[in-house]
Amino acid sequence: MLTPPQRLQRRLMLRLVPKMERWQGRMEATVPARPGVLRAGPTSPERVNIMARSAQVPEMHAPPGFPRVVPQLIGSLRGIKASIDEIDDNPAQPRTTIEGSELAVLEAFARSAGALSIGYATVPSRLVFKDMAVLYPNAVVLTMEMDKARIDTAPSNAAGLAVHETYNHLGQVSNKVARYLRELGFATQAGHPLNGFALYPPMAAAAHLGGRGMHGLLITPEMGPTVRIAAVFTSIENLPIPEGDNPHAWVSEFCDHCRLCARKCPVGAIYTEPIKHPDGRLTCADDGKCLPFFATHDGCTICVAVCPFNTAGYERLHRSVLASGHRKAVAEHTGGASAADV
Repeated sequence: MLTPPQRLQRRLMLRLVPKMERWQGRMEATVPARPGVLRAGPTSPERVNIMARSAQVPEMHAPPGFPRVVPQLIGSLRGIKASIDEIDDNPAQPRTTIEGSELAVLEAFARSAGALSIGYATVPSRLVFKDMAVLYPNAVVLTMEMDKARIDTAPSNAAGLAVHETYNHLGQVSNKVARYLRELGFATQAGHPLNGFALYPPMAAAAHLGGRGMHGLLITPEMGPTVRIAAVFTSIENLPIPEGDNPHAWVSEFCDHCRLCARKCPVGAIYTEPIKHPDGRLTCADDGKCLPFFATHDGCTICVAVCPFNTAGYERLHRSVLASGHRKAVAEHTGGASAADV
């Protein structure tokens, strides 16, 4: 049962969240209305508006990390607005080809601005959220690490705050990269990490920035699952899109044996067998189970905290797999038998 201060917080939240949702919806609707954009495909998923859905949970009274999270949320909202408003700053006749030297400087700039890793992907329409659009099918994909020490305390106020700090800061980076490319003569649309226009984890996997975990999150060699993802959609047509198999594909096989995130999820929201859609897209978690707990437990994040790629690290796990195989590596780094053996 909510305390009197919490009931007041909930009343304020129930007034603000719908207004924020309508405000964001009006801005986002201007993108599909533009000519020549990449619109959602017939099988595209609907975006889950986490804040709006969480507000429907009767016991929720404040966002994760409250009250210190408020400046971060305001920063993210400003970043989302800038990402859409600044589309009008694009050159009328944008460049479409980038030189290798310019690309190298771009990557250095992105890292200096705070990006952990940078990659490139082609965006299929099936990854664009329903009723939405992006300017171009060419994407610069960015990741940023979250504060591992605080994420390890999940679910907690500190972990919830760490997540939103990363959303805000990575949103700033995506806008900076978009502006930088505009200065070079390219057209861009920054994709904010919070409530983006497209599914980021498959884009990042296509860019070979990491592999897919059982929880559906990107697992990177630098920080495991302790990252957030953003993108910059651009007129550049000769981005160095990686070819061949993803070198991080082994991650999914490890997860099939591990399943620790699914076993540790307090509400059993993570599927041990992801739902495979006809277009190849995967659904890895039941948001109907996840969101109520997420909303009342500081944004949860348990699946990230317990993941062996967070606790042991990507490189250590990879060495163990190469030396002894998935089952023994899982047993060694999770303190128990492989899920395939139980």
